[in-house]
Amino acid sequence: MVRSQEVPCDFVLVASGNLQVLEGMHIALRSRIRGYGYEVFMKDSMQDTPENRDKLVQFIAQEVKKDGRIPHFSREAVAEIIREAQRRAGKKDTLTLKLRDLGGLVRAAGDIAKGEGADSVTVAHVISAKKLARTLEQQIADRYIVQRKKYSVFKSEGCEVGRVNGLAIIGDRSGILLPIAAEAAPAQSKDEGKIIATGKLGEIAKEAVQNVSALIKKNTGTDISNHDIHIQFLQAYDGVEGDSASVSIATAVVSALENVPVDQSVALTGSLSVRGDVMPVGGVTGKIEAAAEAGMKKVLIPASNMDDVLLEERYKNKVEVIPVENMSDVLEHALLGNGKEGLIEKMKKITDIVPTGILQKPHKPVTH
Repeated sequence: MVRSQEVPCDFVLVASGNLQVLEGMHIALRSRIRGYGYEVFMKDSMQDTPENRDKLVQFIAQEVKKDGRIPHFSREAVAEIIREAQRRAGKKDTLTLKLRDLGGLVRAAGDIAKGEGADSVTVAHVISAKKLARTLEQQIADRYIVQRKKYSVFKSEGCEVGRVNGLAIIGDRSGILLPIAAEAAPAQSKDEGKIIATGKLGEIAKEAVQNVSALIKKNTGTDISNHDIHIQFLQAYDGVEGDSASVSIATAVVSALENVPVDQSVALTGSLSVRGDVMPVGGVTGKIEAAAEAGMKKVLIPASNMDDVLLEERYKNKVEVIPVENMSDVLEHALLGNGKEGLIEKMKKITDIVPTGILQKPHKPVTH
């Protein structure tokens, strides 16, 4: 386009798309939208209130009427759809506003009920529909898990030094296992050791890797300046962004440095603060369910995320969810074998020392 002319019109165009779509939009077109201040970033969730639940009930009724072929939903089936709206929101006290996906679930459940000749849609129909109506991201995640099991990219039993089963999210909420391996080698530089990470890492993920070295020195007393730490995100073809793998990275590095094995039946997620506290992350429900599908027995998540967990019934007896608040908690549940108790005791002594050198009173044990 080299020139443009005004064209009289008597309509307003309303369009929607993802943020990525804006990157490919012609600049002349976008400038005319943005210039009048009409770009609106839509909310993807709303508060879980009685009023908003009633709106979802109305939405379900509208979808049934619009389809015109499927039966109405029972009260229990409507409640299951609302519960799924809670799960898909990904955080406590909220309901998803991604109604296109939710509408697909309504129609899939209706089709199943119609195929069975049922008078109304039941909870069983909704649960069956959830297994069938899976997004592309969820299907990709399922395929990843099958392939990684087949080629033993991750392990779900035994123990191994420097290898951790991290967790990540594909798309909006589909969980996937993210195996991470760490190896400690003598430093090649006489000045200081380095942390070297391989994989397609985003900026935030790179910063999380760099922050781990300071946390390890502070919380274990181990100076890594004599070591080069190599970290590999195994088969992370689509890249790694965010810092929700920083707890997993730190665990892998500590295991490699101290030569203490990691329990391979445990999966981890969480962000680390500069003080070594485990901070909340997104997508915990999807991550836990991915761990259960992969055969993990335990999943460690930030304690502050516990209210965000809304597992489907079929996963509840498959995996134990353990809340953790700091790196001591993480290593207590993630490590196995000789050296574990001595390392954790060393950590507790270090973290009980305030900057003035005065010992604090021992912390009372926390019961979850």
